Amino acid sequence: MFNSSLIYEIGVLKNYAMPLLAEIQRERPEFSEARRLYTKLKYFEPIQEEFIPDHSLLREFIGGSIFEEK
Repeated sequence: MFNSSLIYEIGVLKNYAMPLLAEIQRERPEFSEARRLYTKLKYFEPIQEEFIPDHSLLREFIGGSIFEEK
């Protein structure tokens, strides 16, 4: 197991997750979990992806990585 977690990851991922979670309709079985996550994410400050180095592992999830697929 390789723990690559960085303190700013949630702030960056918040920008992607919040709009997706907000789209989940009340009648969906995932709604309560989406609301729970949405509420938790409100506590984190958003961090713009421009501050993330292009060699960061986080870039593999948000795009803009300098690493190429082989």
